Amino acid sequence: MSEDRQMLLFELGDDRYCVELKRVTNVVECGSLQSVDSDPEFLAGRMAVRSETLRVIDLKHLFGVTAAVRHTGEIDNAEHVVVFNSRSGGDVDAWLVDEVRNAVSVDDDTVLSASGPMAHVEGTVQTDHGETVWVDADAINGI
Repeated sequence: MSEDRQMLLFELGDDRYCVELKRVTNVVECGSLQSVDSDPEFLAGRMAVRSETLRVIDLKHLFGVTAAVRHTGEIDNAEHVVVFNSRSGGDVDAWLVDEVRNAVSVDDDTVLSASGPMAHVEGTVQTDHGETVWVDADAINGI
């Protein structure tokens, strides 16, 4: 018998993506990114939220939606930061994305595994919005 997964839908450019909701702790709609010199290229920077400092990954750059990486500045109205559970060692990862849509329930029978070596992708799922790329949170947050 198949199970349902709760997924958070979000957009990068014109494309729709999702991540398992159980991994997400918060969605931040405003704030300021601070650059850190030692950050790898795909990091947008660091962001303070409550008592935590988030390591913010620019998902648009990582997935090739844009060539430029934002390293500083205010989060604007068309952007959101998806915050994840802290990892061992206390690091808290977050993703800079475009619009966050909603949470949906996805039947495991609709999940298609990624074909070929697609870094950072679990596969695709069918939602009411059509085919959606399921992003591998562990793979991205572990880089």
